[in-house]
Amino acid sequence: MTTDKLDVIEMHSRYCQALDRGDADSLVAVFTEDAAWTCGPMGTYRNHDGIRELCKLTAEVSGGAVMHTTSNHVVDVDGDTARLRCYLTGISWDQANGVGPHVGGAGRYEVSLVRQAGTWKIRQMDIHLIDQAMDDRYKA
Repeated sequence: MTTDKLDVIEMHSRYCQALDRGDADSLVAVFTEDAAWTCGPMGTYRNHDGIRELCKLTAEVSGGAVMHTTSNHVVDVDGDTARLRCYLTGISWDQANGVGPHVGGAGRYEVSLVRQAGTWKIRQMDIHLIDQAMDDRYKA
């Protein structure tokens, strides 16, 4: 696997971990300034301000009790652009109410990236969930 492909996968892993931790600064760092993040039931969040809003909402709803895992990564690189496709499994829990870890969502990512100043950044992220019936807490 080429270094570019590994770097793209690493960038996506940084996205997952920052979102799970509710770390808005680290989350924004993996996106371009003009980025768009879209997930059917949650809507679209644009640019760094929108990504910060997404991070805040996710942290409020999950209470920090969520982990995203990804698998089956396919990366296509063409110069300074790349496309990543992979599967998503969301693990969530609610320890206070005796709910242990369980699959809280599954689907796939389609991600477009660009290389900026030698670093891969996410320009467009589309999340396609298997079950579009997300928790009502996410709906506007």
